[in-house]
Amino acid sequence: MSDHTVRRPQFLVLAEKMAVLLALCAGGAVALLAVLIFIDIIGRDFLGVSVQGTDEIGGYVLAFVGSLGMALTLLRRGHPRIDLFFRFFPRLAGDVLHVLAQVTIAGLAVFMTWHAWSELQTTLRFGAITNTPLQTPLWVPQAIWVFGTAFFGITACLTSAHALYLLARHRPSVARVYGPVTVEEEVNQYVGADTQEGDDARN
Repeated sequence: MSDHTVRRPQFLVLAEKMAVLLALCAGGAVALLAVLIFIDIIGRDFLGVSVQGTDEIGGYVLAFVGSLGMALTLLRRGHPRIDLFFRFFPRLAGDVLHVLAQVTIAGLAVFMTWHAWSELQTTLRFGAITNTPLQTPLWVPQAIWVFGTAFFGITACLTSAHALYLLARHRPSVARVYGPVTVEEEVNQYVGADTQEGDDARN
C-alpha cells in the first residue's frame, strides 16, 4: 500500500456495497413516504379524505433511514469529527486518535445493537402492537432497526480491526482511510465531479 494509493481489504469493499444497497432502500422508503404525503394532502384538500397512519409511517421511515444509513456514513467518513487541533499533532498521535475514534464508534454501535435486540425480544415476548389506526405489530419496524444497527456494528468492528492493523504496521494511510475528510479532499471531489459533468456534456 503506497502513500498515494489506499486500497481497502475485500471485506470492507463488500461491506460498502451492502451499505450502498441499504442506503438505496432507505432512500426508496423516503421517496414512497413523500408520495404518500402528497396523496394525503391532495385527498384532504380536494376529496375530504385522509390516508390513515401517515405520521406513524413517517416515524418508521425516519428510523429506517437512521439505521440503514449509518454504516455507509461510517465507510464514507461522514460522521462529524472535531479536528481543529489535528494539524498540530505528530502523525503517530493523530493516527492513534483516528483509531480510537473508530473503536469508540464500534463500541457505541455494539451497545446500540444490544439495546435494540433487547427491545425486539421484549416486543416478541408480549406481541406488542401500536395503539394507532394501523395496529402495526411493533416487531416489524423494530426488526429493521435491529438489522440496520447490527450491520452498522459489524461494519464498525471491521473498520476498527483494519484501523488497528494499519496502526500496528505504521502505515501512513491511517489518516486518509479513517481520518476526517480534509478540505483538499472535498475540493478534489468537487473538481472531479465537475470535470466528469463537463465530459458528459461534451459527449
